[in-house]
Amino acid sequence: MRKALISVAAVAAAGLGVAHAAVLDFVAEAAGNERGVADGTVINFDGLNVTFSSLSAGAFYAYFDDLDALGKPAGLGVCEVLAAGPGSECANTADDNIRADEAVTLTFDQTVAVSGFSFTDKDHNDLNSNNINTLLIAINDPMDFVQYTFAEAVALVIAGVDLIRFAFDTTSQTGAQFYVNGFEAVPSDVPLPAAAPLLIMGMAGLSFAGRRRKQA
Repeated sequence: MRKALISVAAVAAAGLGVAHAAVLDFVAEAAGNERGVADGTVINFDGLNVTFSSLSAGAFYAYFDDLDALGKPAGLGVCEVLAAGPGSECANTADDNIRADEAVTLTFDQTVAVSGFSFTDKDHNDLNSNNINTLLIAINDPMDFVQYTFAEAVALVIAGVDLIRFAFDTTSQTGAQFYVNGFEAVPSDVPLPAAAPLLIMGMAGLSFAGRRRKQA
């Protein structure tokens, strides 16, 4: 009885304190709703509020690009000119990925750990095993870029993130146009609910009472 109660208490306590991963699936976000969004647009992914902006306010737009005619994924890119302003599709269908002199910034409403990145190229082909072409990623400081191959970026696990920016690599000859398909973000600090100590104490009390009855 005591062992069973302690096991239940441990599972309950663990479950109450586990951080919930938000899946930022930009392919799904674009499905049937391809569009560019104004700087400062907030979208909620699994309880995490994410604010989107482009390289320079009013000049470019964060863009959610739908599947191509063959059903291959795109996701998050950048559009310079929208056909009818925010909420509409890109005026130039070739300018909806992240290309030279373009970047997109995501700001989170809480500090997160990010991982599980996925990318496709301008033709919607997989880039995740590409060890040749590169992109730039900035964490927290939007101008502090680090160069990665796409394969290196896929393997990243970065904690303490409040802001992430993806940009075309203009620093070398290996930069490639790309889309961000998505990634996961886990809140860094998930407080234990106020009821958790009472739950654990109650279970411990039941365990102690059960032991006393057994001894009697």
